[in-house]
Amino acid sequence: MKKILISSFLVVSALVANKVEVVKTVAVFDERPANLTVSNEGRMFVSIHPLINPTTKLIELTAIGSKNIYPNKEYSFGKDSTIGATIAVKADSNGNLWVLDLGKKQFVVWDIEKNRLKNTIKIPSNVLTKASFLQDFVLDEKRNRAIIADMTQGDLKSKPEPAFIVVDTKTGLSKRFAQSHKSMMPDFEGGFALNPIAIDPGFNWVYYGAIHGKKVYRVPASSFDSEENVIKNIKEYGPKSYSDGIAADKNQNVYITDIEKQAIGVSNKNGYKIIAKLPQNQTWPDGLAVANDGYVYGTVNQLDKTAALNNGKEEGVPPYLIVKTKLEK
Repeated sequence: MKKILISSFLVVSALVANKVEVVKTVAVFDERPANLTVSNEGRMFVSIHPLINPTTKLIELTAIGSKNIYPNKEYSFGKDSTIGATIAVKADSNGNLWVLDLGKKQFVVWDIEKNRLKNTIKIPSNVLTKASFLQDFVLDEKRNRAIIADMTQGDLKSKPEPAFIVVDTKTGLSKRFAQSHKSMMPDFEGGFALNPIAIDPGFNWVYYGAIHGKKVYRVPASSFDSEENVIKNIKEYGPKSYSDGIAADKNQNVYITDIEKQAIGVSNKNGYKIIAKLPQNQTWPDGLAVANDGYVYGTVNQLDKTAALNNGKEEGVPPYLIVKTKLEK
């Protein structure tokens, strides 16, 4: 009897230890959110996915839940807005919001403290391809660089030719590095290439992978002074699921939007595990952002149910979500 009780206790303990919580819902949307960023002061900015041709391109989600066009209608509202189309947005440590305009191939840098335009940085055509798709980027504030993950496949069907586009944020000088490197390529024909990319808060490591790839790679941020240094320093870091977005914390945990299991996972040198699952009937966790409050925030947008990725049939059902889950300790 004693052995049976001990055995039962161990089984129950294992089940409790392996229980995965559901993410906490922060906000709900009628339109699909794409990516998000959280400033040092806790302000949250969310892009609306261009795949649905939204009227509003970018919003600020306030602490009381209001969704305000950001920075204003001229920049982010209507078909003639200054920002053509955007997915990737990042807040830096100096009070600026960086918007990667994939429609007009430029960065729009907005001072969120003084509420005014800080800079516009054009991305020259010589570092782009016909199918360039400027999906995501990281800011290396230590070295004044923006590193863009150009997935290519902008028509959703062409052969992938992914690359890093490295932009000097002081001069605007841009270079294309490591095009079609094996670490950037999908695991199967017809899959999507380089897309998720992240940098740790200390600006030491750049992490990345393919959407349809099972590995996280990393390269020292200091390597992006030349293509040769980038290529020779690329190393496999850990496993991952197929994923659209990643984010890294100060402990080099890489958070993963698990589009296979509909969950948030974490990858590090110890392996990969799921740390929180999506609510029932929700799919496609997309962008992630690590915040100063001990949480990683994410967008959930059912992108797999859009007409463009679902054989021409729109099957998404609002609400779409902003969610959060606790960082690994």
